[in-house]
Amino acid sequence: MKEGFLESKGYKVHHCMWGSEGPRVLLIHSMGMDGHSMDKLAESIKDQYQVLSLTILDHGDSDPPRGSISLPDHAEVMRECYKQLGFEPSVLIGHSVGGMMGMVLAADYPDEFKGLVLVDIAPFELTGRTSRPTPPEYFESRVEAKKWLADRYPGFTEYYVENRLEHAFKQRDGKYYMKPRGDRVRGGLATDLWPYLERVKCPVQLQKGVTSDLVTPKTRERIEKMQGIEIIDVEGTGHMIPQDVPEKFEELIRGFLKSVY
Repeated sequence: MKEGFLESKGYKVHHCMWGSEGPRVLLIHSMGMDGHSMDKLAESIKDQYQVLSLTILDHGDSDPPRGSISLPDHAEVMRECYKQLGFEPSVLIGHSVGGMMGMVLAADYPDEFKGLVLVDIAPFELTGRTSRPTPPEYFESRVEAKKWLADRYPGFTEYYVENRLEHAFKQRDGKYYMKPRGDRVRGGLATDLWPYLERVKCPVQLQKGVTSDLVTPKTRERIEKMQGIEIIDVEGTGHMIPQDVPEKFEELIRGFLKSVY
């Protein structure tokens, strides 16, 4: 794995890359995560595929936005990153907000995508959703940080708890400080995504965590009427499919990649 930074529209954007040959797979993570949040998948498929994972603004080691940034504009920042690397066409695997960006990009630039995987995300109303408690400014020890992670993400495998301990914190004076988790980009997420999803031409797989409420029955009913979209219910998880059930996630991704490449 190689990682570094790209300059995109005046922002420093963190990215990771695996593999050097084969079809391209682009990963964009969920809110609160970063470009390492699907490491297990990337490590598993790197011998067959080239994998690029981008860290969106105000997350991990990427820059914060200058003021408010809309979801479509944020997606354009990500596009300039993969374009710099000649990383198209690809299959885009977008978890949550990453999938929201995926709908925008696949609709606006159909020639750049062979397929789109929406990981527990579909067009939805942002109003009325409860926010998570703000984490403390820092944790006194690794033990405390690990306990917070286990409480915040109870479904995470041990691999992903350790992954977050390694990549989601900065250590200073023995304390663990959380890197940015997206507080400055949340305000720009309110976008009607139905017009985008309706214009996507490539094959789409929607993975829905069984215990997640993000894809409502009404939304599902509307999506089921669209051509080219496969909906899969993923057992044993809610919203955090890649981190809760990584083996099942990999199985589904491998099947989708094989079907489109």
